[in-house]
Amino acid sequence: MAHADSGVGVDTWRATKLDPTAGANVEGCDERGTSWLVPGQRRTPTGHRLACPPASAPMHERGDWRYSGVLQFGYLGTGGDDGAALWNRYAFWDTGPVLGLVAADAERADDGSYANLRATRVSDDDQYYQLAFGRAGSYRLQASLRDISNVLSANAKSIWNGVGTNTLTLSDGLTPGGSTPEQVAAVSAAASERTLKVKRSKQTLGYGMYLTPQWSAYANVSNEQRKGARPYGGTFFFNFPFPDNGGVFETVKPIDDSTIHLSAGLRYAGAAWRLDFGYSGSLYRDANRRYTFQTPYALQPVVPGSVSAPLTTGQMSTEPDNDYHNLKAALTRKLPLKGEFSLTASVGRMRQDDSLIAPVDCRGVFGIGTGGSLQPGPQNPLLYDCAQWNTPAALSRRSADMQIDTTLLDARLVLQPTADLSVRGGLRFNRDDYRNGYLMLNPLTGQYGYVSENGSQGSVVPGESGIWDAGAGASNLTRIRSLPLDLQTIDANLGADWKLGERNTLGATFAFERYEPTNRERSEVDSRSLKLNWINRSLDWLTLRASLTFLKQTGDRYDEDPYGFTWSSSLPGFVAPRAGVPAHTVDAMRKYDLSSRDQRKVNLMATLAPREDMTITASLRGDWNDYDARIGRQGYSTFGATLQWDWQPTPRTQASAYYGYDRSRLREANVNELNANGVDPRLGGATYPLAGRWWVTDTQHNRSAGANLRHDFGRARLDLDWSRLHSRGITAYSYASSLALAWADTVPNDDPGAGAFAPMRYRVDTLALALVFPIVERVSLRVFGVYERGRIDDWHYAGFDARRVIDHRVYTDGGPEDYSAHLVGVLLDVRL
Repeated sequence: MAHADSGVGVDTWRATKLDPTAGANVEGCDERGTSWLVPGQRRTPTGHRLACPPASAPMHERGDWRYSGVLQFGYLGTGGDDGAALWNRYAFWDTGPVLGLVAADAERADDGSYANLRATRVSDDDQYYQLAFGRAGSYRLQASLRDISNVLSANAKSIWNGVGTNTLTLSDGLTPGGSTPEQVAAVSAAASERTLKVKRSKQTLGYGMYLTPQWSAYANVSNEQRKGARPYGGTFFFNFPFPDNGGVFETVKPIDDSTIHLSAGLRYAGAAWRLDFGYSGSLYRDANRRYTFQTPYALQPVVPGSVSAPLTTGQMSTEPDNDYHNLKAALTRKLPLKGEFSLTASVGRMRQDDSLIAPVDCRGVFGIGTGGSLQPGPQNPLLYDCAQWNTPAALSRRSADMQIDTTLLDARLVLQPTADLSVRGGLRFNRDDYRNGYLMLNPLTGQYGYVSENGSQGSVVPGESGIWDAGAGASNLTRIRSLPLDLQTIDANLGADWKLGERNTLGATFAFERYEPTNRERSEVDSRSLKLNWINRSLDWLTLRASLTFLKQTGDRYDEDPYGFTWSSSLPGFVAPRAGVPAHTVDAMRKYDLSSRDQRKVNLMATLAPREDMTITASLRGDWNDYDARIGRQGYSTFGATLQWDWQPTPRTQASAYYGYDRSRLREANVNELNANGVDPRLGGATYPLAGRWWVTDTQHNRSAGANLRHDFGRARLDLDWSRLHSRGITAYSYASSLALAWADTVPNDDPGAGAFAPMRYRVDTLALALVFPIVERVSLRVFGVYERGRIDDWHYAGFDARRVIDHRVYTDGGPEDYSAHLVGVLLDVRL
């Protein structure tokens, strides 16, 4: 065995965007083919040609060791719109010298010892290092480092200082809570464009060892770090229904976290038994618990004669620290009738016990002062003292103390009574148990609830502070506790495959799943499916595969509002409003994962080998889903087709071409509520009238094509690649009447009640050309270029090139941009 690999391992793909083939382009194709026994390239049992193995580097000897190495260095230059985000995503190209590849391999035949070193595109933003050594059939130790940058925006304009930190302060020229939209727009327009990216760095260490011919052990650890900043939300009460009030902001979130992944196990492989005992876990830590941002706009109450608290700071929490641990044991036993039985059991725990942040970040008061006064007291029941809410002492407990315990049992049986018949069955039980739900009670005030929008919402609209008490706020409807989502699933399946002669195989599988969520709209959801498959090899040069799947999902009675216990209406002392408690949602709403559903799937694939050196593959696939929903997701369908041609007449020449097409369509329906405080949940009732219904159909067309050619002329080797991606999406809509619209007065009188938004398009063409020229026996010159052109049309960002401040709404990211960029490189390959 070449390496004592556990089968779990750490990162195994050694490529970067500079070298996406992980060295195959550098090393070329091995003329000896894929087998020592038969010349040329071989095929898989399904008819596909095996990938061309890269040529082995010439080996040198020193004592008992044989070794080889490659050093690749040179220069990269970029041009055109080389700062565009999509061009730089996961690469972040730089102009200048580059160390493209350092690789070394050594082996000792006497005892099977080996060592491998590989480093590609040694840089700050996109690089990979791997070092491995061991002894075949004995042990393997591997270490690696990977850096990659995710460029999220190349045209961000921020009105804040401190981007990348957890404290965002307004730029010069803006006053917290005292700026006008014109002033904010001027600062935004004058701000320099900047790139927002998140750099991911991952270090890994893995060890595998054979203890005896039957027993083996493995252990792996990795540390993944992310640093940077990204556009993120930061509302300060919703400005859309209240112009010139509050604010909606796209802030910049700091990213500074790390995740440690752990795995270890022990395995036994005997003649009749196989055993596997393993542990896996992760530890996530975020350097920031929250971040704050200053707001430029003032708040105004909707109640005449009153005044809003002068809040000027918003806060957003970041992802909480959390731990995950899982223990697994699996056994497999060979049985008569060429059978096998396996049983897997695992238990896990996901725990989150990070320190909680205070409900608000403010000084003074928040809320609404009546009579123009901001003096707290009984005369101002809608005003709250920040000192009673801006401290961890205002929390029910200081840390989250939440966890989910998981249990899994999975049994499988496979038998082959005859040479032409095999049967299989399985039973799987999985359960998630939520522990330690959170009830938000402020022990300093005796009040319940989560303060909404850092106090800003309750400073604009009375009764929307997010706080309930038995006094003046006794009728406030607000969330007071977390929602436990316990879950249990039971899966069972039974199937058989029957070989009809040498050319045909038929198969059938029946599966049943019972899904039992807690505190959801349904307590039981059952799905039954039947899958039929057929494989035909009547012609030596053709393999056909087809499958059909029919699924039906049903459930018990649907309750549109199972969440009452999480709201203040469940507390003793709650006083229902005179009109009644507002409806949670319309009774006809069906959430797609719990809705009744009929599904039909078909897959067809043909693999042709018209010549020994050629393969043609064609496929068709379809998936149609119908949901029993008047309101909610009504249908989802996909259809796709692919055609691929591969040709390799000699090891020196390879060519291929492909085309792919798929179309997806999603249909949804909803209804606009006529009265936000309406109590009637019926569709067609006073709150949700039939005239308020609207429908949306989202259709997405994706096309992809590509071709490549590799040819070795002897004095030079040519690599030519071309690819095209073209996506086009249209969102069409219709509505019953103007009651379905949020702003009916903006619709022309002659509007037909139906239409579509502008098409969204994403088009990227890439052309890559490389020539490799041998200079001397161990030295070659690689000259290459990449040209890429992208065209993006997204109506969501229409007009952002002119302004990003609309009333009290402030946007940071300017959206995706068209670009035309190129990369040129000259690399010297030296065989050591």
